[in-house]
Amino acid sequence: MSSEQPKAETSSYRLPSDITLKHAAKLGIVEDKPIMLDYWSSSLDKKALVGVKETGEKLLVKSEDEYTSPIAKFYKSGTEYIIITENSIYLVCSEIPTRKIS
Repeated sequence: MSSEQPKAETSSYRLPSDITLKHAAKLGIVEDKPIMLDYWSSSLDKKALVGVKETGEKLLVKSEDEYTSPIAKFYKSGTEYIIITENSIYLVCSEIPTRKIS
């Protein structure tokens, strides 16, 4: 019998910096909100964006059907943004595009 273990899939995506993760952890404790990374790789690929409605309300957007609750606060940490919405804390690349949405 072979004791081969499945190889972990390695990703070429860079990770958020240590300092950004520490700041996000502190905010998560203070704000009592989960830290979400589901927009991280999309922000690196420029497939996610910060959408700005005509009212000025901002959202993180992946697609027409996939977006966050309104953004309450933005924090810049190195080459990342820590974005706080009504429900969660998101980490994204600071090069994420911004676009008007309807």
